[in-house]
Amino acid sequence: MLRRALAGLLLIGAAVLPLQVRAATAEPPAAGSIGFDVHYGERGFKVGEALHQWHIGETRYELRLNLEASGLAGLFGLQYEQRSTGAIDRHGLRPERFSVEQRGRKPESAHFDWIAGRVSIRRDGTERRSGEIRPGDQDLLSLWHQARRVARSGKSATVAVATSKSLKQATLEVLGEEVLELPIGRVAAVRMRAYAADGGLDIGIWLSREHGLLPVRIRIEDEKGAVLDQRAARIEFGPAGEAARANKNSNKN
Repeated sequence: MLRRALAGLLLIGAAVLPLQVRAATAEPPAAGSIGFDVHYGERGFKVGEALHQWHIGETRYELRLNLEASGLAGLFGLQYEQRSTGAIDRHGLRPERFSVEQRGRKPESAHFDWIAGRVSIRRDGTERRSGEIRPGDQDLLSLWHQARRVARSGKSATVAVATSKSLKQATLEVLGEEVLELPIGRVAAVRMRAYAADGGLDIGIWLSREHGLLPVRIRIEDEKGAVLDQRAARIEFGPAGEAARANKNSNKN
């Protein structure tokens, strides 16, 4: 039951200040990594850690998220990697492929065909469903960074969000300024929320003012009310951040 609940969440302590989002901050470094403590349930039990790497250039981007469970959750073999790659245009990030590889499961992916305006959602290479896409639409991981663009505009946006299983029409809105108490310390953040009207997608995204609006907290709630909460424990910029992935992979071998 725990593995099923956690897997479903993965594949889909602060005071809110009633302030408007302030003027735009500088862009974050082009590359780096964020280490998250991962908590599960309303009581926020820590179940593991996640490592997010980003590399965003002038015309291309690549994002990764690796999660490993520990303790009781680790007994269920919960481990996965999400990856999003694509281009950058005047609408922001333009995903081309989103993939999920999870221990004990067949690989799943979403393939974006922007010329045809269509996304193909596949399992083990076989299409399971498809849907229409428009400029500005995202996948589950690229949404973390596209939220920065919406935060700077201060206006809500309607986007389709592709997961490895479905395509959800969602509203991405700015909720205001908030001060977070995180493992990395006290952080001033812009609070965002992406949600679908049918309840199939509900993601809270907090973007740090001190770090160029990088995502420092991600809270995902599924249709049954189960909560997965990722809170930043460390942030590294530049080559050190990129090296974090290499070190993590070498430790597995």
